[in-house]
This record gives sequence, structure tokens and C-alpha cells, in this order.
Amino acid sequence: MEMVVNSTTSSLAERLEQGLYDLNDVYRKHAEYVKAKYRITAQEMEIIQFVILDGKKKMKEIGDYFNIKLSTLTSIIDKIERQKLVKRSNSKEDRRVVYLEASKKGERLYKDYSRYIELASQTVQRSMDPELFETLLTGFQKMAELSQGEQ
Repeated sequence: MEMVVNSTTSSLAERLEQGLYDLNDVYRKHAEYVKAKYRITAQEMEIIQFVILDGKKKMKEIGDYFNIKLSTLTSIIDKIERQKLVKRSNSKEDRRVVYLEASKKGERLYKDYSRYIELASQTVQRSMDPELFETLLTGFQKMAELSQGEQ
């Protein structure tokens, strides 16, 4: 049985695929900006953001959330701890459990980064018709839902 694909559907799928490639390029440029301005990787910024927004976290929780092996995460945390952006502490109940939290310097860095993200978001919003912007947000939410289902 041969499946007939509507050419409009095909071109929409191709446009979506190209849009995802373009979005990946935007993220890569964003990662370069983060590296140049803050002297940390985008992943390191995401880890700092995670502990700031969710509070003190066990290293294992961070590794699980980001799907990073503990040995790899330890190397990442060593680097941002040397920069005094995060602090590690051992659990009083079980010394094998290590917690991570943002330092004051890490909080200041993240606050500056948040302002940058806020300004970028406002720029995008101002450049779009409100209905189109709402559609974009709905599309992002749907993509996030679909990606959650894949895990």
C-alpha cells in the first residue's frame, strides 16, 4: 500500500526541519556569547541556573537531570567551583552525599544573564505581531511536551 503525502504537508515538515536547524544555530551562537561574556560554557550556566531556580541540589540529582555521569559532572563542578560560582557541601547525615548551591558571585552572574535573556525575549516579542508571538509560545510549549514524552 503506497502512502500519498500531500505536498503542502511535506513542505511544512521541511520548513519545520529547517527551523529546527536554524534554532540549533541560534543556540550555538548563544553558547558562544555565554562563553565569551561569562567565561563558562552554556552547560555550566544551565547548571548554575538549575541550582539557583530549584535551590540546593544533590550532585546526583543534577547529574540525573542533565543526564551526565557523576564523574563528568564532578569535572564540570570543579571548574565552576574554582571560579567561585558554586559551593559544594557534604550532607551532615551522610558524608557521601554532596550538595551544590550557587555562591553570591554565581547569583550575581546569573542575575546579569537573566537580564540578557529578558532583553532578548522582549526584542523578539516587539518584533512580532502579538498573535504570531502567542503562536510561537504555544509551539515551544508543544515541542517541550513532546520532548518530555520521548524520555
